[in-house]
Amino acid sequence: MNRLAAVLLAAALLPAPAAARPIAQARGEIVDATMVYLNTPYLWGGMHPGTGMDCSAFVKLVYGRAGLELPRVSRDQFRSALRLPPSGVLPGDLIFFAMKNPGTAQVDHVGIYVGKGFFVHASFTNGVHIDSVQNPYYYSRLVSVRKYRGF
Repeated sequence: MNRLAAVLLAAALLPAPAAARPIAQARGEIVDATMVYLNTPYLWGGMHPGTGMDCSAFVKLVYGRAGLELPRVSRDQFRSALRLPPSGVLPGDLIFFAMKNPGTAQVDHVGIYVGKGFFVHASFTNGVHIDSVQNPYYYSRLVSVRKYRGF
């Protein structure tokens, strides 16, 4: 048996690697996990659902539950994600805002798009809840919708 045939035979006898989780499944896990934290209180710098969390901690926690690692703060999450055209937005994508300086690209807030024009985020006034992208308050502060690099 020649060397190439031996290598191919050996490879065929090895156990198959575990199947990768489909991207659609990861996106579904992200959307489902957003609902787990509804009504969690807001706490600036907070990172635990039992005591409260801010927007970027919420996003990091939800993505982490799906086995995906994101940076801790919203501006770094923005920088690490890929820009999307409006027609390419899917549930599970990240939605970024400039709350303190509307009309600029100074990202300081993040949420997770869950479909049909809605997103889940941790807001200062309402904690983790669902809002409409069409809400004039949020729409006027919208900077970008981006996707996790692995999607």
